[in-house]
Amino acid sequence: MTLRLNATLVAGVAATFTAHSATAGEFELPESAIFDAAHNRIIVSNIKGGFTDADGNGYLSSLNPDGTVMAQHWLTSLDAPKGMAILGKRLFVADVTGLVEVDLESAAVVAVHHAKTAEFLNDVTAADDAVYVSDLMTDTIWRLQDENFEPWVQSAALSHPNGIAWDEDRLIVGSWGQGLHEDFTTDAPGDVLAIDAESQDIEVIAEGVGNIDGVVMVDGRLIVSDWVQGALIEVQDGGAEVIGRFPTGLADIGTDGVNLLLPHMLEGRVQVLPLP
Repeated sequence: MTLRLNATLVAGVAATFTAHSATAGEFELPESAIFDAAHNRIIVSNIKGGFTDADGNGYLSSLNPDGTVMAQHWLTSLDAPKGMAILGKRLFVADVTGLVEVDLESAAVVAVHHAKTAEFLNDVTAADDAVYVSDLMTDTIWRLQDENFEPWVQSAALSHPNGIAWDEDRLIVGSWGQGLHEDFTTDAPGDVLAIDAESQDIEVIAEGVGNIDGVVMVDGRLIVSDWVQGALIEVQDGGAEVIGRFPTGLADIGTDGVNLLLPHMLEGRVQVLPLP
């Protein structure tokens, strides 16, 4: 693996959001929000319990595009569901050590793909015919392709990978940071990284950005969320700028291409916010 520093975090003044935003709740530890374009809805994962507890209490909710709730319990009996991605007619959900495959029409679980050595599957993204999943605790990116669910990249350079998103021929990774403690604080903030699809080389895009949870690519912009600081951060050539501040617990953000979908985990609400 090779490392190359492209940018560092620079100070920025947070933007003030004056446009209309919609907020829905009450959710139970909402971790991730994703837009299902084929069905014109937002899907939200609810952990409802410990982050790694196999307790069957987790569930998914469905929302209208404006953030109002369609079905609080659209899919139940999950454990601690977190990141999600859509590939074709399937929704893929990271659930502790398994990747749950869900039929989007019926909300039926059609398969569970087990990651044998995983400890904390977190975010999910899809590209072409494959699904990629981050494992926060083992510095691993898993790949599901042709029914094979295997480690794709494993490196300490990933520094507890969390949010992931595809940008053309590279996988963008938001790391949580080095020196992870039991309370999920770190000795150092995480970086924004890129993994080359062919060589699997790791490149640092922005250093010391924060405890990154969500990563989205929208309209050519790379936006990430810092869970601990409650910050929205835009990563650009030459630096990273805070564009919005919220309470602690801003989790795995999503987008419908026009708005940002913000799960406020500790407040139990989901916000639909126009892109700044």
